[in-house]
Amino acid sequence: MPILKTKLGLLFCLVAATGIFLAVTGIGGSPALEMWNNDARANLPAWMMVWLGFLALTFLSSVIFAWNHVPARWVLAGFIGSHVVTITIASIEGVVLRAGLVSLLHVVFWTPGLVSLLSNQSDIRFNSAYRVWASILLFVYAVAFTFDIRDGIVWLLFMAGM
Repeated sequence: MPILKTKLGLLFCLVAATGIFLAVTGIGGSPALEMWNNDARANLPAWMMVWLGFLALTFLSSVIFAWNHVPARWVLAGFIGSHVVTITIASIEGVVLRAGLVSLLHVVFWTPGLVSLLSNQSDIRFNSAYRVWASILLFVYAVAFTFDIRDGIVWLLFMAGM
């Protein structure tokens, strides 16, 4: 298992480096500074709506494993926490909720679940529903964090006036 932990750790270092690279170079653009409200969500392309639905389903299905697996508790808490904070910020009068801030909140709130999952790999048994869920979740984290890190950095640079 230590080799697997090392490989997954390297994978997520690569994901972070890719997100940072994309933010710094501007390659591929970024929706980070666009408003994130009901109109923006309603006008997302169909593929993005499918991705967000798959992401939400993957995170929310952690409730199935939360009783027996600590990482699933962290994943669920992070998902709920990011939404509670996002909704709270969006309800503040005069605050413009931008996609990059939402992305930054994802990174902040979802990282503990990722760290817990990577730290507790011995709980993942061959040929189990938990293993399937954990594998899908690692894929979701890798894809989401590539773009969330990028957009979070773009938003931070914008807020810093850079």
